[in-house]
Amino acid sequence: MNYRRAAREEPDFGALLSRTFANLRDIGREVAAYVAALLVLAFALPLAGTEITGLLGFVLYISGQYWLYRRLLATRGLMQTQRTHFLAFVALAILLILPILFGIALLVLPGLFLVARWIAAPSFIVARGDGAFAAAVGSWNAVRGSTLKVAGMVALLFALVSVIGLAATAIDQALAEVDAYRSARPGNVVQLNILPVLLLGLSVATYEMRGPNDNSIEEVFG
Repeated sequence: MNYRRAAREEPDFGALLSRTFANLRDIGREVAAYVAALLVLAFALPLAGTEITGLLGFVLYISGQYWLYRRLLATRGLMQTQRTHFLAFVALAILLILPILFGIALLVLPGLFLVARWIAAPSFIVARGDGAFAAAVGSWNAVRGSTLKVAGMVALLFALVSVIGLAATAIDQALAEVDAYRSARPGNVVQLNILPVLLLGLSVATYEMRGPNDNSIEEVFG
């Protein structure tokens, strides 16, 4: 069992920032493979008369995210179960997307608060095998007391993605005359997936610092 007991700690902003990007460095090859796969699909699918949208886009996105979470949590020694909990991961995405989007529509701040309080929920599912609702509750309780710091990190990541988005837009415009590039728009594909990858690093950092430090039932009896 690849689980090491992590002490629950009160993170400061610097620790969250450092751990978030250290996490992404820890799985740098996996993140590079994920982005490369997106780029290949962005160019290949238009040639087949389709795009990375709708159900296909969701399946590809959620599968890639689940794989990255498993790799990062295993690398950090935080996996308490080796079982696959993909359906709970999908259910969590469906459960949280509407309230978060609604909160963002309300002048952004409520949405930022909700993202912060639920940031660790995917890690609860992948690392412990919690159900979608239990993971949302677990994250909500774990972040309590550190909400402003985590929300500040989320806001920083949003700002970073906005800057990257400006660069991607400039590249798209510069290469708009190239037919293959114009149909694929790989800059848009990468831009849309940068924020989820950054939030993945923050999710695992928050889970490690604020999540449960007890062994799960699956570890004891599994």
